[in-house]
Amino acid sequence: MRYARLIPLMFVSVLVAADKKVPQGQAENDGVVVTASVMTEEQIRQIFSTDFGGHFTVLDVRVAPKAGKQVEVRLDDFLLRSNSDLSHSGPLAAAQIVDSGALVVKQTFAPRVNESSAPLLASSKAEMKAGAGEPERLALLKQKMLAEKTIEAAEEGLLFFPLEREKPKNLALVYTTPAGKIRLQFK
Repeated sequence: MRYARLIPLMFVSVLVAADKKVPQGQAENDGVVVTASVMTEEQIRQIFSTDFGGHFTVLDVRVAPKAGKQVEVRLDDFLLRSNSDLSHSGPLAAAQIVDSGALVVKQTFAPRVNESSAPLLASSKAEMKAGAGEPERLALLKQKMLAEKTIEAAEEGLLFFPLEREKPKNLALVYTTPAGKIRLQFK
């Protein structure tokens, strides 16, 4: 009988853990409202089939102009700060995130004059080799990322910052607009 009462309590605690709140922040000024949430590694993995090695802090950002206003969305206007170690970074473009391949250098050497002489470089050729499956991931990144353009209605997309995983409570997103800077704290 005692165990029969524990089973519903364990089930409820599992559901509560599954509904864990995603850290979010919101701020605004006279021209725009910005909302952002910190994505978990699992959310990133579900979208891209990778968490990119945990090397990025990924935000889902929504930029909404206030009535009748236009906003020019530019990646350079965003800055993510870590209050714990004072590091900061702007977001990366899709091509900077995807491992686009490797630089392969082929060198040929001239025959040695004698055994004790050093080999002489005859020619060198560098070539980029594309990584397997990367064009598809690059296309998906471009589709999911916040687009740079002038908007009159709300736009949403992802921003990738090259900051190692940080506790969301230590992060602050700064968005520079013509009306001034907006600072979001995550809770």
